[in-house]
Amino acid sequence: MIVARDNFLFKACSLGMIDSMTNKANLPDFMKLWNYNDPIETETKFRELLPLAVSSGDHSYHAQLLTQIARTFSLRSQFAEAHTLLEGVRDMLSDDMKLARVRYLLELGRTFNSSNQQNLAMPIFIEASELASTIGEESLAIDAIHMIAIAERDPIKQVEWNLKGIEMAVASEKARAWLRALYNNIGESFLVLKDYVNALEHFRKLEAYEIERKGSADIFIKKDIAKCLRFLGNPENAADLMQNTLDELLSKTEDDGYIREELAEDLFALGKSDEAKIHFKRAFELLSIDGWYKTNGNLSRLEELSS
Repeated sequence: MIVARDNFLFKACSLGMIDSMTNKANLPDFMKLWNYNDPIETETKFRELLPLAVSSGDHSYHAQLLTQIARTFSLRSQFAEAHTLLEGVRDMLSDDMKLARVRYLLELGRTFNSSNQQNLAMPIFIEASELASTIGEESLAIDAIHMIAIAERDPIKQVEWNLKGIEMAVASEKARAWLRALYNNIGESFLVLKDYVNALEHFRKLEAYEIERKGSADIFIKKDIAKCLRFLGNPENAADLMQNTLDELLSKTEDDGYIREELAEDLFALGKSDEAKIHFKRAFELLSIDGWYKTNGNLSRLEELSS
């Protein structure tokens, strides 16, 4: 049903079934409608804009909007639906629709990357970055570079790509918001490389950026800083940081398995096994129902050290 409706919209645009009197300048910024935590709600909002996009006569806007609807599908692992939409966008593109082509390439690359086809995603992201740079779309160029680093399997090359993105973001006031993702991702790559000094440096930069931007850093930045401190032989400061973070959460009647896990590891490294056991147990309770952790974490360790 969705595919049929979208095919009609592709045809409507290509056949000129539009009201050219609509003022293109009044078209809303669809990117402000994104809620990445709720792609279903976001899809609904985007689809509400589609009649206006078609009637506006702005083919580029229409195509760009469709790429974002495709992204809502790739975020839900509905890759066939995403590809169907993107194939329609590809057929809409003309040589002068360079911005729309950048967004098309980005979402095509993301769809391949999310479906574990990084070999197909990489050259698409590179093309998107180069094209975005040539048309002065710095933020989208950095978006593509940050995706190249994600698709890249070699952590050394991940660092290289993230450093390139950081350099671009620092130099561009409009694209500075990308520093959050780039500092985080390069920190994670340094952790994989066991380069804890550089990992800590970039997590500290992320912390400073967040404090400058919104007055405080989130709990997961603190967790990453604590992990680096522990690996660098300073579990006492790491435990203090995590205990303060947990106390703050509990004061708001909240809890978090990742914070519990790091606190437990810090206490365990200090030889405080009995105290650590309490937090390993709670971490296991919370993270055993966490989808990401069940795939990527170490539940067996949590269970073993909680008993």
